[in-house]
Amino acid sequence: MITPDDLRMLDEWRHDRISETDFTTLHARLEESSELRAELRALATIETGLTALAEPGFPLAFDDSATSKKPLREQLWLPWTTAGLAAALALFFGIKLISPDSTVTNPVASPSYTALLVDEAGAVFARHRDPGEVGFSTGDYELKDGTAHLRYTNGADLVIQGPAKFRIENEKHTLLETGRVRAIVPPPARGFTIETPQLNFEDVGTEFALSVDSSTGESGMQVLDGQVNLRRKGDSSLLHEVFGGEWIRYRDGAGMIKNATALDLSLFPSPGNIGYLRWRQERERILADPNVIAWFPFVRESNQSVLTNAQRRNGIPDGRIAGARWVSGRWPGKESLLFDRETDYAQIEIPGKYSELTVAAWLKVDRYDQEMHAILNSNGSEPGDMHLQLTRHGLPRGGIIGVERPIYEWVGNPVPIAKWTHLVQVISMPERIHHIYVNGDLVTKTALEQQDSVTISPGYCRLGNWLKSADYLHQSNRNFKGRIDELTIWNRALSLSEINDLMERGRPSLLWNRENPPMGGPLPKP
Repeated sequence: MITPDDLRMLDEWRHDRISETDFTTLHARLEESSELRAELRALATIETGLTALAEPGFPLAFDDSATSKKPLREQLWLPWTTAGLAAALALFFGIKLISPDSTVTNPVASPSYTALLVDEAGAVFARHRDPGEVGFSTGDYELKDGTAHLRYTNGADLVIQGPAKFRIENEKHTLLETGRVRAIVPPPARGFTIETPQLNFEDVGTEFALSVDSSTGESGMQVLDGQVNLRRKGDSSLLHEVFGGEWIRYRDGAGMIKNATALDLSLFPSPGNIGYLRWRQERERILADPNVIAWFPFVRESNQSVLTNAQRRNGIPDGRIAGARWVSGRWPGKESLLFDRETDYAQIEIPGKYSELTVAAWLKVDRYDQEMHAILNSNGSEPGDMHLQLTRHGLPRGGIIGVERPIYEWVGNPVPIAKWTHLVQVISMPERIHHIYVNGDLVTKTALEQQDSVTISPGYCRLGNWLKSADYLHQSNRNFKGRIDELTIWNRALSLSEINDLMERGRPSLLWNRENPPMGGPLPKP
């Protein structure tokens, strides 16, 4: 598991302020923790790293010039530029780290990657036929289970569904022995070819699905957009042209099969579907957590006014949707609720009294045009009622009615507009803390006054809005403007490492960046 200290060292390394002792510790932790290496891979923003790999003449090695006389930790931080990303990927995933006070006197040979793993869902590769942490070079691979999304250095995307066996020849040629793939090929990768045991399928700037049956050897291909040319193996002569909306099936010895049926495209996930597949695999883990008292996954039911609570054992009922509309969520096929009008809300009930509570949600803000924007607020203003909202600056705030806060300050970046963001509120009466995290970073830091007579008792709450009580009739509207996707509630205070793990498991994709821009000025006083 990733610890808060791991994240601190990683952040200090990225900003070139890590100590020699911590650098050595980070080296050891990266070698022993696949989760920490995955965090580094995500931080490195794969998209930018691949751009660097595709640049002609980009040096994926250090020379013995003046630069190489610096400590390696200084060479790695270039700062977080294209070159720095590629170097970080190559060094952390391809070679052993060198102590921070050593120098490099010879060129460092970096791996030559043809493609990188940019996302996956339950991907399990066979031993000795796997890509390691991130890079695919020329060679044979076997995906035993799950889904893997490869991005080639020419920009072509290949989504592979296990079980599958394939060989990467170069950036424009891959052999699919068995399995299912979906290829999305941009103009720079025109000519990208997938070879099967019977034919070569040459892309002409398109998107297509292709399968090879392991038992019959039959190939099935359907063009989703553009054109694919079928070429004979050996002399590469053109056999057939297939255009968008058309499909073919081919079996060695029988040729093209007449009256063939179309492929079942649900078996060929797109890059955008992978996060959804990964999220669905988390369902059992979430429901098995004894401290999860409610989980609203935001899945549209036949009765579209119901907000289903999938965690049934604690007696917390389903929510009721009033006005908010079902729209697309973090991934294709996943829904969220759009709150846009003054009267939009969803009502849920959190009965009982608690000494600790954690509330987590994914949200995407459309705009800030009011003093406050409600995320989850109790309907009343009695002692123990809870509130969580965003200011017009995007800074989160909240608390428990009846509990004073001797310390209340903003210490991090606000929630941005038009980006899926993970928001977590942690309240602990025994520890006297109320903290709010944005994408795993502490943003609102609060110390609570000792108050033995008040416990956390949210009761009836509104999501995406608030119900004005008599004490607040003079206040302006606080309706949220944007989308909310997934709401989880625990009866304990989650740790920072648990919050980061939760964020990583639900992130929209591996290309999603957890960092948010600063306000551009001093943080306001609460």
